[in-house]
Amino acid sequence: MIFDFDGVLLRGDAFGLFLRRTAFTGARLPLAVAALVLLAPAATIPACRPWAARWVSRIGLLGRNADELRAELERFGADLGGEPGRIIGPGLRMIRTHLAAGDRVIVVTACEHTLARAALDAIGLAGVELVASRIRGPRLIVHNHGVTKMAQLATQGVRPPWRVAYSDSLSDLPILRAAEQPVLVNGNARQVARARRLLGARLTTVTWTGGQGPGEI
Repeated sequence: MIFDFDGVLLRGDAFGLFLRRTAFTGARLPLAVAALVLLAPAATIPACRPWAARWVSRIGLLGRNADELRAELERFGADLGGEPGRIIGPGLRMIRTHLAAGDRVIVVTACEHTLARAALDAIGLAGVELVASRIRGPRLIVHNHGVTKMAQLATQGVRPPWRVAYSDSLSDLPILRAAEQPVLVNGNARQVARARRLLGARLTTVTWTGGQGPGEI
């Protein structure tokens, strides 16, 4: 079973939140604003988004000690996992249902690995496998987005088809297409129409709106 992270288990963009709340603060804020203005046009072009994301990440992390950065990401991920309303309750319950049935569950995300791992551990999913983006110091060395997710899964010996895949993003069409049962989470009308056109009748759509408080984990 393949699960996306942002938008399926966790509300919002976890690494983007880290940059906004932690990295793009104080003296870095003017540089961040200038970079975002310059990179905004590229970010509207799907093929350029990975490139833009690399530069935004690099600017936000520039000059940070690798060990300190790792510790910051761990703390932020753990805190995010306990933030009221941040966890998407139906997504977490679905993972638990699959685990209880003995299914192999893999979270595959563009979020940075250390942050995502800490958040998963905080919500009781320490045993769930994770395939995520990787940084080395301030550099994003693997942006686990789009077709890269397929390549990263293959390095872990995981190859299609898989039985079920859950995602809220059409950037995950390669993952969804390779599933016997693709599930689009919280898709708008345009996303659903496009996914239905490409994936046909096997597409399932779900609306997961319920939050999960820390006391329910």
